[in-house]
Amino acid sequence: MTEQQLPKGWQMVKFGDIAKHISKRVEPSETDLEIYVGLEHLDSDSLKIKRHGVPSDVEGQKLLVEKGQVIFGKRRAYLRKVAVADWDCICSAHAMVLEANPENVIPDFLPFFMQSDVFMNRAVAISEGSLSPTIKWKALGNQKFLIPNVELQRKIIFELMSLENILSKTESLLYSAEMLKLSLAYNFFSLDECMLEQKESYTTTIGEICTSYSGGTPSTKVKEYYDGDIPWITSTLVNNRKIISTDEFISESGLKHSSAKLIKKNMILVAMYGATAGKVAINKVETAAINQAILALKPNKDISHHYFFHLMEFIMKKAMNLVQGGQPNFSAKIIKELKVKIHEQNIQKIIGRQLDICDDYIDALKQKKLNLSYIKNHYIYNQIED
Repeated sequence: MTEQQLPKGWQMVKFGDIAKHISKRVEPSETDLEIYVGLEHLDSDSLKIKRHGVPSDVEGQKLLVEKGQVIFGKRRAYLRKVAVADWDCICSAHAMVLEANPENVIPDFLPFFMQSDVFMNRAVAISEGSLSPTIKWKALGNQKFLIPNVELQRKIIFELMSLENILSKTESLLYSAEMLKLSLAYNFFSLDECMLEQKESYTTTIGEICTSYSGGTPSTKVKEYYDGDIPWITSTLVNNRKIISTDEFISESGLKHSSAKLIKKNMILVAMYGATAGKVAINKVETAAINQAILALKPNKDISHHYFFHLMEFIMKKAMNLVQGGQPNFSAKIIKELKVKIHEQNIQKIIGRQLDICDDYIDALKQKKLNLSYIKNHYIYNQIED
């Protein structure tokens, strides 16, 4: 792009001209600083550092960070981790510490620019390595970007800060809504506490109130087993909480030549092992097949499926908290032996309705957060005049 082709008020600059790479090393055991920030402490698409560790948590040289400097996760850049330090601290050597060059850019503009899709897509593109792709400063510093002039930067900063404030309030509301639901579920379902009279509930086990089904996987070597129209549910889909469609399908022959099981609408699915172990979903597909990593539960007729879905989410979260380290694994036997509190049918409707309302509000806030993040990540380059 030539100078004559540049949009009015914009200029092409190297990233190294607007950002300085700070690489001061420090031994955690020798610093007087009290805060350590690892990549695990940074949230995707959030400039705020909401949690941290202490230097005694880690060994090996780390990076020195001064208040106001930018911490950028150079490893696995696709995770979009950029944050501004609120204090002097040390951070992971898998990050870059950057600060704005005030001669070429307003300091507050830099972190917002680094959150933009234009910057992040470029960072991912120049990352090196397959298992743990990492960015080198030399490559990043030489990247050229279209940057607005100072006057437009001031306007963008003001509007993005307003947007950031709305996003922060939305996140606070979302956290409060999730805590409210958690508190309600505890009071409804805990065997130790109950906001309702004990006479309105009884204690039993999952196996005594449900019919359970597990499945299998047709051989992946036989293509015709997967050339069908039967929706195929794997444990990965359970992470969606509500399964309304599938991306994979098996055939009648695939079903016949495996231990895959057909399940019906409104059955409750529990992932028994793998990355989603302990997660719970409600099936909204009319008829589908499940694999061996899933336990499908069909509650007795006197138990509402919406109520039972919320009950199972609570019980499995509690069961996962009892697992000591590593990836949890659950068998059908373990799940069916879990004790639960079951309420009378009229109480089940009240509980299910209240927790459904919480879910609706939480989903709405999550969608609002996504929409705000999308607007923020695209905002800078939407200011280019046609």
